[in-house]
Amino acid sequence: MPLGVVDQLFRSADLVDALPERAARLIGSVDAADQDGGWSDPLAEPDARSGWMREFCGVLLGLARERTLVIVIDDLQFADSASLRLLLSLQRRMDAARMLLVLGKWHRRRPTLPLFYTELTRQPHESIRLSALTVPDIADLLTEKWGKTAPESVAQEYHDLTNGNPLLVHALLDDNASDAGVEDGATPVVGDGYAHAVLAGLHRWDAQLLDVAAAAAVLNERSDPALIGRLLGMRNETAEEIVGILTEAGVLRDCRMRHPLGATTVLESMTPAERSAVHVRAADLLHQQGAPAAEVGRHLLNAEQVPADWAVGVLRTAADQALAADDPDLAVRCLELALSGCTDRKERIAIMHALTGALWRRNPSATLAYLPCLQGAVQDGELHGPDAAAVIRYSLWNGDEDAAARAATALGASADPIDAQTAAELAVSFHWFLGPARGRLSEFGPTGTTHPRDLWADAAQRLTSLWGRGGGEAATTSAEQILRSCQVGETPLEVVAAAVLAVQRGNKPELARTWCDRLMRQAAERGEVTWQAVLSSLAGSIAYRRGDLVNAIRHAEQALALLPEKGWGVLIGQPRATLIVARTARGELREAAEVLQAPVPDSMFGTVFSLPYLRARGQFHLATDRVLAAGRDFQLCGRLMREWDVDVPALIPWRSDLAEVNLRLGRSVEARDLLTQQLERARAADVRVRGISLRVLAAASEPAQRPTLLRQSVECLQAADDRLELSRALTAFSVVRQQLGEFDRARVLARRAAQVAQAGTTGPAVPAGGDRPVEPPALVGRWHDREKEGRHVLSEAERRVAKLAALGHTNREISQTLYITVSTVEQHLTRVYRKLGITRRTDLPAEHELRKRLSESRGEGATGLLHAGQDWEELAG
Repeated sequence: MPLGVVDQLFRSADLVDALPERAARLIGSVDAADQDGGWSDPLAEPDARSGWMREFCGVLLGLARERTLVIVIDDLQFADSASLRLLLSLQRRMDAARMLLVLGKWHRRRPTLPLFYTELTRQPHESIRLSALTVPDIADLLTEKWGKTAPESVAQEYHDLTNGNPLLVHALLDDNASDAGVEDGATPVVGDGYAHAVLAGLHRWDAQLLDVAAAAAVLNERSDPALIGRLLGMRNETAEEIVGILTEAGVLRDCRMRHPLGATTVLESMTPAERSAVHVRAADLLHQQGAPAAEVGRHLLNAEQVPADWAVGVLRTAADQALAADDPDLAVRCLELALSGCTDRKERIAIMHALTGALWRRNPSATLAYLPCLQGAVQDGELHGPDAAAVIRYSLWNGDEDAAARAATALGASADPIDAQTAAELAVSFHWFLGPARGRLSEFGPTGTTHPRDLWADAAQRLTSLWGRGGGEAATTSAEQILRSCQVGETPLEVVAAAVLAVQRGNKPELARTWCDRLMRQAAERGEVTWQAVLSSLAGSIAYRRGDLVNAIRHAEQALALLPEKGWGVLIGQPRATLIVARTARGELREAAEVLQAPVPDSMFGTVFSLPYLRARGQFHLATDRVLAAGRDFQLCGRLMREWDVDVPALIPWRSDLAEVNLRLGRSVEARDLLTQQLERARAADVRVRGISLRVLAAASEPAQRPTLLRQSVECLQAADDRLELSRALTAFSVVRQQLGEFDRARVLARRAAQVAQAGTTGPAVPAGGDRPVEPPALVGRWHDREKEGRHVLSEAERRVAKLAALGHTNREISQTLYITVSTVEQHLTRVYRKLGITRRTDLPAEHELRKRLSESRGEGATGLLHAGQDWEELAG
């Protein structure tokens, strides 16, 4: 503003009232020509324009006769031309006056007012170059602020953040209001004060400095003066000079913003359009220089634009790289932006397919927006091979069986047949969702395999026997081979899940749990949320089949928390079923009812995942004495299993469930018929199913037959390692012994049933991917610790006595059984208590756990465990 500096001088100083008013009249009296701020030569002083300057100088010189006068002007480079001419005129007349003129300006290699500075420096003057604060200077400031000596290390932190710029240093002091900031090793808080100071400092300077700072913030690691110059259309030497200024001012370091908050603040100060334009130019420049696609793609994402066709290819490559780096969220953003800027149909379908794959990794329901288009592409022959198979799997997951069938038919009839591995994996997927009756790929068209002896395809194909025949040794062996060779995120999840189930149904529940833990860890590392959820659901199902109710609930709840309800699609029946049966078994009926009240998709009831859900609902009804409702669910479950050709007791033993309903209704004959059928259909290896069936069959049989049936049931369930069903069988056995008047044996069996049940319902939870807990939690733990110190802590005689005592036998009963004196029994027990660190008989662990720990410490396998079981069988009669 013309004469704006002069006006500010008089208004800001503590002067008598008359002077500011007089200065204002003088400014107003200067004609328009004299106020022309466009004068380029401040040295020119025509006579016609010197009158008002002489009067101003007279006023100031007169003021200096009354007092010492200091005139200070900062940011001189912004002063108007008329004010500069006045300053030169004053400098020529102030030699004898008590006056000091202090002018502050920035330092640049090319001065903005060369003629003014030339004239100014002809007169007596002193040039002072202001330097930044040093580390000791900053330490003094910190000490002054908080009244305690600041360590040099803290002062150095402040200097590193500011390069000694006083504006930034004081801003940091404001951000750190507590004297905790002067403790040795403390890191200064960088907050709003620092951010505002950076922005204020940049706005005080030339606009080019703010532009360069913004360019450095956008380019980040790529920032250098040459690239900044190209980005801003600026000469290299100018860019280098400004970078140097900003570095000295503490804003930049190594051509990058000194602190991330400074970069964020500068970028946020720009309008969205300005910021987008800079990112687009940066992306274009980096693409021309051959920068990695991921780096270019990030600029395009920040710009939210696809400026040209080349950007679509860059974004697709960036998405591929993000997926390889296990960053599906970044891949989704890249693909969504690429899709918004792509006009070619073929390329749009390819992008859409990649996008659905990335979305499925985190939330399968997010694929629903794109599935109809992709399903059409498969039917029209625009998607082939594994890409088309993936679309079919997504359709099955979301319950769209008809679309999956149409796509499979089109795929089978395609002139471009799928390979043997893809065909086998797709067959497993159909079986996984629909069972054998509707899951045979041949119904939807020829498989078109080109290598019928493909090893992977053979192994995958064997898994389909799980649903039709309950698996077998071949299926279990193939499953283990697949699990050793699979890749999380690459092998179809349905194939891996089926392999885990095959291992578990091959009477290897512990191995199945180990594989679940291992795969869950890998899925977590790769950001595969959907894999984590499904594997956690499987882990819950496996835990329930072992009678581990605590971990069954924990895994099921964890699985449901990983995905939104809609994201589960038809698979939601599995974790919900586990929660219902486990909570029902624990007597938590209110919690189980809450799970049942949550809605499930109607499409679920058309898939295999409805079967465990129906059984779980039936068991809840049975536990709440709604017998007819339970029977309806069990009957529906059985009818669907027969219709879908999955009537395998190892999958769902619905006949024993329905038999229990019949027993409640007094229909023993019908119950026995159902149980006989189930035992005939169960394979010899299905010891768990046999154990459950024999327990219920005993209840439906004559009293004289019950002990034999229950003894066999306990044998099977002990071998199956199912604590829940074992405790039920032991309880039933105890009741039978009591009815026969064998009260001592009944008491022993009841105590053992309680111990087994407690281990499953109150035992410690296994951390995800962690080690197996010791069970029961305390007593066996101490026993096991002793076993670590020496495998033979207890002698054989002590072990025999301890086993019988754990079963609840009195000292006299033990002496009669082992043919030793009561005194010898007492001596053995005294040594056992001392070695195990216990004080009483009731602290002895359950016999089957004791025996298991002992056999493990000797390195015995399953055969050794079963053989050791003869001890209690003899006692039980």
